[in-house]
Amino acid sequence: MKVLKDKIEDIITLIAEVANGNFEYQLEPSDSGDEMDAVISGVSMLGQELKRSTVSRDFMQSIYQGVVDMLLVLNTDYTIRNVNEAFEEATGFTEAEVVGRHLFADFRCASESTVQDLQAKFEERGKCLNVELLLTSSNGAMIPTSCSFSFLRNSSQEKDGILIIAKDISELKQKEQELHEAKEKAEAANEAKSHFLSSMSHEIRTPLNGIMGFTNLLMDTAMSASQAQYVSLIKTSGSTLTKLLNDILDLHRIEQDKICIESIPFNLRETIASHLEPYRHLAEGKHIAFSYTVEEAVPQVVIGDPTRINQVLINLISNAIKFTESGSISVHSRLEALHEHDKKVVVRFMVTDTGIGIPKDKQSLIFDSFTQSDQSMTRKYGGFGLGLAICKKLVNLMAGDMGIVSPLPGEEKGAMFWFEVQLEYVGGENVELEDDTIDPAFRLRENVEIMVVDDNAVNVMLMQFVLEGLGARVTTAQSGEEAVRIALAHPFDLIFMDIQMPGMDGLEAAGKLRRAEIVSPIVAFSANAYKDDISKSMQAGMNDHLCKPFTNKDLVALLKKWV
Repeated sequence: MKVLKDKIEDIITLIAEVANGNFEYQLEPSDSGDEMDAVISGVSMLGQELKRSTVSRDFMQSIYQGVVDMLLVLNTDYTIRNVNEAFEEATGFTEAEVVGRHLFADFRCASESTVQDLQAKFEERGKCLNVELLLTSSNGAMIPTSCSFSFLRNSSQEKDGILIIAKDISELKQKEQELHEAKEKAEAANEAKSHFLSSMSHEIRTPLNGIMGFTNLLMDTAMSASQAQYVSLIKTSGSTLTKLLNDILDLHRIEQDKICIESIPFNLRETIASHLEPYRHLAEGKHIAFSYTVEEAVPQVVIGDPTRINQVLINLISNAIKFTESGSISVHSRLEALHEHDKKVVVRFMVTDTGIGIPKDKQSLIFDSFTQSDQSMTRKYGGFGLGLAICKKLVNLMAGDMGIVSPLPGEEKGAMFWFEVQLEYVGGENVELEDDTIDPAFRLRENVEIMVVDDNAVNVMLMQFVLEGLGARVTTAQSGEEAVRIALAHPFDLIFMDIQMPGMDGLEAAGKLRRAEIVSPIVAFSANAYKDDISKSMQAGMNDHLCKPFTNKDLVALLKKWV
């Protein structure tokens, strides 16, 4: 009986120790294997299970408190049950202060969506990821957070709570704000750059128009040999300045994605040959052999942008002439690919010279803006390092590529620049090509009356001389108000209207004339060479655009079109 009593006391002690969390306390069962031993084994097993459960609970609790993101456990009615230490540190609230409070007493939506929308979405999907909410801290500051919601379920898979993981994204939002401000500043700077270039274009082109125009008129007069040489130098300098201005504007237009590549039919062979002829004379003037060849397979009529192709080719030839002191320059065109199914052809143009060449370590730089392979070349040969950069960008716009081989194979110097463009192949179809040749003997019909409006007296005088030389009767005005008054009192066959004038500008003057039902063609006579400026002229009621400085060819083409 005493043995049974002692065993019962041992079992009671075991149960008490396990209940107090002393899971290491052990009671060895006897060898009899009776009911008491079964109770001892059962209590011991229960103690081990409780030990494992407690260790697991403590482990999960350490994870819960150790994560750097804020964790919140909610009841199913969105009241707060628990928060971790990260939440307390971020907000300044203790867990006791927030337990029982509704979640959206401290959190609010950062976007236009409402709390009701968020709850409905969560209830429907069972989870929500990366929802941006603003958390109110104990000092009233708003903390931007990215929150993910998910349901907690019990062993019966019933909803038992809600887990929220909230990440403080204050630093990310600050970076986004800085990026947004930097973007706005860059856009403002770019707008200022465009405005500056447009203004400078106008301010430079206006006097340049007078220089080039009167130089051309002076060249048609009798001069001594030295005077003719001086005038020729003036024209060369004016042409160089015009090219630089055009290059800068072209580069900016390309960077702004404001250059449109034309798609018109043209005779590839004839167009290129006609543009190369002046450069043959330039090369021969330096005693450099010049040749141009084209493979028989190259199609005669294609659809593309002849102006841009010639611009690239002429730039390469000009460089070849500039950097070649002796030897030869050859221009060759060949067919690289023919896709008959979609009538596309790839034509490669190659300009080879025996000049100084480009060092291999500099070849990756020469297509960058304002860059030359050797800065000393600027002093010796001139140039601004814009041409090749523009050529590369234009070729890319024409779905092509561009490169260089230097030195020439087997040689120590020389260079071969090449570029490829994709064109549409017309084949044997009859295509009507635009004739851009100008009759040198062109004269206007009798009694053609033209008004020239410009606030610059030099430009007015130049246009008057040129137009009267072509047979026109010219009336001039130096302001928009004067132009409107004259045009309302007297009809004209054509009106050349400057855009930028003090007081009433050309756009306003054109609008007034159109509203007064004056139907005479109005041509914008402006230094504004941007496409947007030309578009504004058309919207104001003008019919065409003549850019300063103009050539006789440009002027005659407009006269033939509108008079």
